Amino acid sequence: MVRNIVIILILIVVGVPSWQIGAIMLEKKQVGYLLQEQANSMKKYQNEEVVTGRLRKELELRQLAPEFKFTQIDSRKAKIVYTYRAAASVFGHTYYEVAEDMEAETKEGAFEDK
Repeated sequence: MVRNIVIILILIVVGVPSWQIGAIMLEKKQVGYLLQEQANSMKKYQNEEVVTGRLRKELELRQLAPEFKFTQIDSRKAKIVYTYRAAASVFGHTYYEVAEDMEAETKEGAFEDK
């Protein structure tokens, strides 16, 4: 009985942090793809308000801070800079924290007319 409790506690101590860190890494990758997608959509919409509105909405849906810097290079090209912040904690103790500046710029070939 005691052995089973100890094994469960060890699994919790190892499993929960690993799962949380993995979820943070996956979310960071997804945010990077989201930024690139929105930067590329500048070619399609050619409207800063539409692109920033869609990006803000997507970040809010993911419960992330919708604060980013949008720079329009020309009518069909944009650059987006976002600071991704996340932390993992157990019982009030933060054991993993990340703050990374991410940027995406409109790529050639995205939404090109054929």
